[in-house]
Amino acid sequence: MTSPRLFAQYIKRRRGHFQAATLATFSPTGRSTFSTLHGLGPQENDKVLVVGSGVAGCSAALIAAEKYKLPVKLICAGEVMNDCNSYWAQGGIIYKNYDRNAGDSSAKLVEDIQRAGAGLCDFSAVNKVATEGPKRVRQLLLDSTDVFANCDFTRDEDGNLLYCLEASHSAPRILYKADHSGAEITKSINHAVANHPNIEIVHSSIVSDLIVADDRCIGVELIDKNTNKQTKIFSKYGTVLASGGLAGIFKYSTNPMGFNAIGSSTALASRANVALKDLEYVQFHPTALSMPGQKPYLLTEALRGCGAKLICEGVEFAREFHPEGELAPRDIVARGVYSRAQDTGSNVYLDISHRGAVFVKDRFPSIRSYLLKHTKYDLATMPVPITPAAHYSCGGIKTDLNAKTSLKGLYAAGESMCSGLHGGNRLASTSLLEGLVFGAAAADHIGSYQDYADTSLATISGDDDSGNSRIIVEKNDRQSEFLLQQIRDIMWNNVGIVRTESGMEEAIDQLRQIQDNADGIFNESPSFATAMARDASRAAACVAKAAEANKVSAGAHYVVDDDIVEDDQPVAVVAVG
Repeated sequence: MTSPRLFAQYIKRRRGHFQAATLATFSPTGRSTFSTLHGLGPQENDKVLVVGSGVAGCSAALIAAEKYKLPVKLICAGEVMNDCNSYWAQGGIIYKNYDRNAGDSSAKLVEDIQRAGAGLCDFSAVNKVATEGPKRVRQLLLDSTDVFANCDFTRDEDGNLLYCLEASHSAPRILYKADHSGAEITKSINHAVANHPNIEIVHSSIVSDLIVADDRCIGVELIDKNTNKQTKIFSKYGTVLASGGLAGIFKYSTNPMGFNAIGSSTALASRANVALKDLEYVQFHPTALSMPGQKPYLLTEALRGCGAKLICEGVEFAREFHPEGELAPRDIVARGVYSRAQDTGSNVYLDISHRGAVFVKDRFPSIRSYLLKHTKYDLATMPVPITPAAHYSCGGIKTDLNAKTSLKGLYAAGESMCSGLHGGNRLASTSLLEGLVFGAAAADHIGSYQDYADTSLATISGDDDSGNSRIIVEKNDRQSEFLLQQIRDIMWNNVGIVRTESGMEEAIDQLRQIQDNADGIFNESPSFATAMARDASRAAACVAKAAEANKVSAGAHYVVDDDIVEDDQPVAVVAVG
């Protein structure tokens, strides 16, 4: 446990001043009593810290606040809570199909996850999600008490939940809301968090570093996105990192371009020497919109689950690379799309027009609307050009089944974590379920075990910006944007869907210099932009090193001999017309 002396030494090394100080005396049972200085209460530091406003962060916050009556401070990077990766999930969330004719079971889901994961999954993590998942969905997303979320999933005319099938699932078990399931889930669970009296929300703030004393995480350092003001928040209860993945460090990605997808959690953990795992397994979604000058737009797995076909030069080809065709695991389909585009020099298309305009307009209204607004393509009547794009990090901060990391007082949930659930490749629609299960698990451990920091905690504020002139800040922010683009180019070209030994070594060498530069400009002028470059460069280096160290080609980590891929050959085709 952290001694008051060590904590005091830490405080003296940091800029700022005490707003309040609280002395905590712990009983042998772990429960605490408080004496307060200056007449101020201890509540400011007696909060669970949750970083991230997606499904994982909200699940942790709600379980801690409602089940254990613990006060929670939830930190989100966006001005609004739904500025998170969970919002953009299109397909849905795994539940359980209770219709006997469907042939669904927890055991079947375990088999499906392991098969999609290239046999590299941790069975205990898979079993936890498969067995606890339905209960967490009912508790957190199908709640009728107004405490948790009550999502408006698609139902039949009798009010029964409808299920859809997605690739590599042996049964239709996915709950969905048309083609914007993530938006529905996020809206509902954000509403529950915002209305819970035990939860305080801090907007427009990013975590720049973990605060560690005596081998324990005791808080976080924040940067206000609008003012660049730096503050520190301490907690005796624990910190849950649920701030997204790292697919945004690739040039072409289905993820939003903001802070939630550039590997901030991985970078935070790495700087604090927290164990990481399986970072080489970055999943590339096989079907993203491929249009010149446009960011890849996700075309959900559910399209192929509903019968969409892969076409190149007018020919359906998916069964040429796998007997399950379009419903094969994502890594296999992505490489199939990549290979066909490379072999033919032609674009690959996704076509669901054979299902009829009425069906497509009803089932995929958001995707069709986006395409009509931004392209010349009508999903209901014509094929759409596609390319693989970086989508999801199967690896992350190493955790146990309670979402505990290797650093005491620190937990990770959602795409930030790696319990071993996904192995080498993620099964469709497991991500939101993973967030529910492990976000709740983190809160359960914090609330049940009461292994809290034995220290005097104080919130420090008043750390202003670095004092640099606006000219220096703006120069470093522009340099950060340039570095971020370099990082994305390097990762796409050298650590992408198909990798070579020389490419990964080249990436490591190039990223080393970029990381030094990014660290230097952040230290000179800490800001939202310099923090992004700093975190992205570190996360990218971690991924590249993990990929180069793993000599076994499997799942999303696909390695070929150097002479197979020419030096100037792109990793995937992006449409040129």
